[in-house]
Amino acid sequence: MIKRGKPEGPIVWTTLGSAPYPTADEPCSGYLLQAGGANVLIDIGGGTLGPLQRYIRLEDLHAVWISHLHADHFADMPLLYYAFAFAQRPMRKIPILGPVGWAARVEAFVKSSADHDMRNFFQVVELKDRGIAEIGDLRIQARAVEHGIPAFGMTARYGERRLAYTGDSGPCENLVTLAKGARVLVAECGAQEIEIPSVHLSPEDAGITAAHAGVSRLVLAHLAPGLGEDEAIERAGTAFNGAIEVARPGVTMEA
Repeated sequence: MIKRGKPEGPIVWTTLGSAPYPTADEPCSGYLLQAGGANVLIDIGGGTLGPLQRYIRLEDLHAVWISHLHADHFADMPLLYYAFAFAQRPMRKIPILGPVGWAARVEAFVKSSADHDMRNFFQVVELKDRGIAEIGDLRIQARAVEHGIPAFGMTARYGERRLAYTGDSGPCENLVTLAKGARVLVAECGAQEIEIPSVHLSPEDAGITAAHAGVSRLVLAHLAPGLGEDEAIERAGTAFNGAIEVARPGVTMEA
């Protein structure tokens, strides 16, 4: 149970990983969002559940928010189901917010002679553009983005604090819209070069989005293979004059 009250304190964002596939040192995309006592896992890519438990117990997870159903953002969802169905046995059903069809996808993956209905353990919620979820005093609004499949970015709001996350997306107006008013923008950089049309951002695209949205801090995540951190920061800096850094596993920041 999360107690509501006057929203005070920061939004805390911890990078669990943002690799395109799990490595010995980094899992795929997953981030722990915390504010006002709420613990929300943002994306649940391959390998993320292990490092998540360095910060919270699984039974203290209040929600999962999934940007899209590519494996590097979604693959540990069947394992979270196994944890809750066969080990943790939570006292409450936690909401899982994802694109249309996420529950059927997991059910098909874990199919056996047993009943694997996601609704036995989770609140099945399907995202829609502009939809808002409330977890205590934390509000998360989804915005549809461009990734070739149904995909969403989001804005987290806690009192006067805001943080935005692009998910995976090519350049689009909704990325600027979701980031306006946010102090921090976490932006993927899955494109090595500017591509037209594109389903990922290049560093320049991320910088342009941050500049148009007027954020103070840009965090580059999910870097394209072969794109070095220093190069990504330098290229994003050609369009954005604020603070720029790269998301690294285990690093926590506040907004």
